[in-house]
Amino acid sequence: MYRHTFILSNVEKQQIWKTVESLLRDNQVEVREHAAAVLAGLVKGGNEDLARDFRERAYLEANIIHRKKKQRKLKTGQSIASIHGAVLALVASVLSVPYDMPSWLPDHVTLLACFGGEPSPVKSTVTKAIAEFRRTHADTWNVQKDSFTEEQLEVLADTSSSSSYFA
Repeated sequence: MYRHTFILSNVEKQQIWKTVESLLRDNQVEVREHAAAVLAGLVKGGNEDLARDFRERAYLEANIIHRKKKQRKLKTGQSIASIHGAVLALVASVLSVPYDMPSWLPDHVTLLACFGGEPSPVKSTVTKAIAEFRRTHADTWNVQKDSFTEEQLEVLADTSSSSSYFA
């Protein structure tokens, strides 16, 4: 896609995005994880409109799953693969902006952290992504943490192994 970005039509670019996104729900964990890595690259260097659309849909889908789980305190009836796919879409968004703090990032990171109590492989995905977020934002955290609300910082502190990091 990168080599042909200038000759691909918008429809062709959308088809590429949709194809990779569909792999987030594959039966194999490895395929889902690789799809998320590819999507993170597309968000970083691809069409900004497609990236924004992807981020918004990823957040909306994960938020719906989270609210259903929170309301019922039970399973949502969705497979682990579909929950993992929604979480991986959030991970792709979060990891697409290392070292930066766009206005949408605090909400995405916080929602991602809310999935930390899920069974594997969701939990390990969340743990790795939050750790990578912490690593890439550590140098400027004193400034960037002002982008988060107190509630968001508490959620991050709860998922953190070293609570003092987000204090």
